[in-house]
Amino acid sequence: MIVRLGYILSILCTIVQCEHHETPKTHIAIIGAGIGGIATAYWLKYYLNDSVAITIYESDQVGGRLRTLNIDEVEYEAGGTIIHDKNLYMKRLVDELGLKQLNHQSSFSYLITDDGSQTLFSTLSRYIPSIFHVIWRYGLDAFRFKFWLDKKLSNFLRIYDYQDNGRTFETVEEFLQMLDQDFYAATRYSFRKYLFEKGFHKRFIDEIAQMATLVNYDQSVDAINAFPGLVSLMASGSTLWHVEGGNYLVPKKMLENLLKQSDVQFVKGYVKSVAETHRIDVDDQGGNVRLSYQPSTSDLVNSVDYDHIVIAFPLHRDNIADFVVQATDSFYQYDYRMQSTHANFLHGKLDCQKYNLTDDECQRLNAIFYTKSSLPYRCVAQQQPVNLNEEQNKKPDKSVYKIFSPEELNLLHYEQIFDKENFKLIQDIPWLAYPKYEHPQKLPPIQINKNIFYLNAMEWSSSCMEIEVISARNIALLVAKKLGVELKHSDKHVEF
Repeated sequence: MIVRLGYILSILCTIVQCEHHETPKTHIAIIGAGIGGIATAYWLKYYLNDSVAITIYESDQVGGRLRTLNIDEVEYEAGGTIIHDKNLYMKRLVDELGLKQLNHQSSFSYLITDDGSQTLFSTLSRYIPSIFHVIWRYGLDAFRFKFWLDKKLSNFLRIYDYQDNGRTFETVEEFLQMLDQDFYAATRYSFRKYLFEKGFHKRFIDEIAQMATLVNYDQSVDAINAFPGLVSLMASGSTLWHVEGGNYLVPKKMLENLLKQSDVQFVKGYVKSVAETHRIDVDDQGGNVRLSYQPSTSDLVNSVDYDHIVIAFPLHRDNIADFVVQATDSFYQYDYRMQSTHANFLHGKLDCQKYNLTDDECQRLNAIFYTKSSLPYRCVAQQQPVNLNEEQNKKPDKSVYKIFSPEELNLLHYEQIFDKENFKLIQDIPWLAYPKYEHPQKLPPIQINKNIFYLNAMEWSSSCMEIEVISARNIALLVAKKLGVELKHSDKHVEF
């Protein structure tokens, strides 16, 4: 009797399983928990819902190059700092997460200088409004720049309509060309040559354009290609903001929400390699790509098969020995480099006598931008806390400054900027902040092969948080189309 009952139950279970057979999930690994990697998981869940299982691997901290630094119990941005007012995806994510935007000061008082001794242009105008300083110095370039750049920005914003309607791009070149044919052409020339051919004069290029590229990408108008140069100028002429509490909260909060959903896992460990595999037959439960990783709590190396893998960190010659993409001849990591930059945090007081400023002007001065690429520093700027209620750093003797420099600075360098008796180095943070751009620009593949996607390929067009989220949505769309998922299409763009 027991045997017969067991037999009947087994038949019933078989029948139930047959009637409720579920479509196998698509298993995807994401390597990197920066804004790009977490946004990829967000978009994959957005399009694929419960039909996708996601595992996110991270060897360091969630947020990647977004991080803060604690100074005297106050937090300051130490990584990606600014977000453009037209970055609609970042605005969408901040709103969905219940975070707040904090605008950077609109009346930001600064001066531009070529060598630290001569003021070229200053918003610290004494008797004549700043706009007249600009017109006097740059003439018609000042007007042409504004209208021309607004048109370029409008063309860039087409990406939101395209992605709302399910449009994808398979290469970085295709991304640039579908927005504006001039964007891809811009990657072929130096920023100086590009602006000169557009009719801008040497003074404008040497001062305004040079300032923008040095402070945003630590690269000169002669070294950088024109597209990231355009992105730099867009940032310099627009309303900028950051997230209250720190920009890193966006990927951090997103991950917390993702982990509450079904089939999302986070693994702390170091991924050593990814390689193609080949299924023996259609019933084979293995994946198309194999990932090998070492958990942070073990010396053992584990291997897991996935249907797709998304590499969500920059691949370049400096980490070529740390991570291997096997079985591919379409991507050579050695061809790409990152720009080494130092973020120096100090307590101090600027030596304003050097710039012939009055005491009142010195009190209002927030930043100095340098336009000579041979100098050991790019800019020095007073820092504001990431939280509004942290007012203690505004005291003159507690001002926190950040200096960007291409190399490590020494005491003499600091003394060229600060009062010799009134500064103290807090921390020097070296980091590989963004790609080292060139012209003509080599652009990595978005798909290294049909099952391995490279999210950070887009960084070699320009590097910012919004580009990472755009790339993340594109990869999610590519995967969804590959799986035959029907996508919603909107007739018009809806502001987030």
